[in-house]
Amino acid sequence: MIDESGHRDELAIQDRVLVEAEIYGRPISFRAVIVKICPDELWLGLSSPDHRLETMRPDQTVRLTVARTGAALLGRSGFLRPLGGSKSRVFALVRPGVLERVQRRAHVRYHIDVPIIFRRLDPVTRQPWGRASSETTVNVGPGGLLFDTEALLGVGDELDLALPLSGGDRISTLGIVTRVRGPSEVAVRFTRVTSVDQERIVRFVLLTEHRRREAALPPGGSIGLVRPA
Repeated sequence: MIDESGHRDELAIQDRVLVEAEIYGRPISFRAVIVKICPDELWLGLSSPDHRLETMRPDQTVRLTVARTGAALLGRSGFLRPLGGSKSRVFALVRPGVLERVQRRAHVRYHIDVPIIFRRLDPVTRQPWGRASSETTVNVGPGGLLFDTEALLGVGDELDLALPLSGGDRISTLGIVTRVRGPSEVAVRFTRVTSVDQERIVRFVLLTEHRRREAALPPGGSIGLVRPA
């Protein structure tokens, strides 16, 4: 669910913020916290100096993802200037007038086509067996995923799964087939996934949705969410 109303007053000191930008045509990101909120500015600080910050230009566009329990706030801003004696740790951004709230319910999945690799688990030894299959997801979320495959899978089959994320990151988890529809559509619920890995999946799908809305959708468009499996 996406609420496009303003959430200006929900920002708070110590909010964790992911700041995304481009330097020389390459995407970069900074993980920061809000240290001061001004009427027209946000002051952010990094846990340790990052010299890439020194290459940012005044008024350069940045994308913000503000962490929330059960949700995230997404918005656009502009880089203003470094602050204090260090040009690589504390900086000011334009305070965004509108932030979009994206709900993060456990069973909501987002339409994201990413490659996955899976193998069946032997029901006796609990070890992966057989050849690994490579497929592409139809949707994915912190609770499971949906994909198309020509492999013969049935409800109750347990799978060993590898899900690559951005930047070479990947998640290894286990899942169980909960639904097989038609000749190829398979729904899987994760059965062994840590809260840390769920947060990594959520962050990945939220950022992917954010980028797709900016890059691909016409005015007034929206990314559809599938119903819980």
